[in-house]
Amino acid sequence: MNPNARILPMLPPILASGSPRRRQWMDALQIPYEVCKPEVDESPRLNEEPEIMVERLARAKAEIVALAHPGRWVIAADTTVAADHHVLGKPEEVEDAVRRLMLLQGRAPQVHTGLCLRKDDEVFALVDTATVHFRPMTEAQIRWYVATGEPMDKAGAYAAQGITALFIEHIEGSFATVMGFPVECFGELSQRLDLLKDWLRMP
Repeated sequence: MNPNARILPMLPPILASGSPRRRQWMDALQIPYEVCKPEVDESPRLNEEPEIMVERLARAKAEIVALAHPGRWVIAADTTVAADHHVLGKPEEVEDAVRRLMLLQGRAPQVHTGLCLRKDDEVFALVDTATVHFRPMTEAQIRWYVATGEPMDKAGAYAAQGITALFIEHIEGSFATVMGFPVECFGELSQRLDLLKDWLRMP
């Protein structure tokens, strides 16, 4: 190697997401990053298992951004809520949110979050799952909650980090996974790829 050659600093990773929750986690981890939100059709495929769907979508988001930014690491994720293997995406309107929350009563829905790290043709993907146990909610409580507006852009029509916390009994697994960014898995994967120390050293 030429001793006079300049060593270029590693550019920050790109977060392939418009989610404020994922940005909050990246900020909390103090990892510098850029944001590029890809346009991806998030519709589930026929008879597609929720775990398969979130990994597929995380990979698709990472691919779109990685192709547009060669040589850069891309971080992508996708989250869904499932009850009895049925995907419960974001509600389209108020009554849809009410129906979804009524469906969750007496059940322990699973939250699946797919995570993908990609640079050019290097692709690393995984899925983490957590289970949310709710206290019983009356229809009046559900309608009050929906009227707050919080459920309307959330998978499963609830936000564990928000008002819904009042109705959660306990969570099996990672709270971060429920929020849409499996921090523990991200930390393990990025350390295994020898990325974390470089990202945290960045100005």
